[in-house]
Amino acid sequence: MILGNFMLLCDIQPDAVYQWFMELFIDAYDWVMVPNVYGMSQYADGGLLASKPYAASGAYIKRMSDYCTRCRYDVRDRRGANACPFNALYWDFLARNAPKLQANPRLANAYRQWRAFAAADQRALRARAAALIERADSL
Repeated sequence: MILGNFMLLCDIQPDAVYQWFMELFIDAYDWVMVPNVYGMSQYADGGLLASKPYAASGAYIKRMSDYCTRCRYDVRDRRGANACPFNALYWDFLARNAPKLQANPRLANAYRQWRAFAAADQRALRARAAALIERADSL
């Protein structure tokens, strides 16, 4: 979930994601990886398998796992120097994909939140996400 989410938010090509998972995991089989990567993780099937992209911010990751317990980033911070990278990446993903996703009823609350952010906050989040994507291999 975390790796797929990161790759989705960073706009890594689904074929590259699939290849990476197939090469990295000994128990990777086509019958598992094709639907998991293309349908669920990367939403590359346009919603045939899942009704919305499985994209998540730091808050969701913290709520659903224990990965944040020893993390050096602050999951509650969106813009600061110690802000969780998943936060800026998540909001940037939504902004980048608004033309095809904003009509999805399951994302209505997220887009309502995004529209409520001040324009300066939106620009700062998008800029931080661009910088994070640029150096994604070192995060």
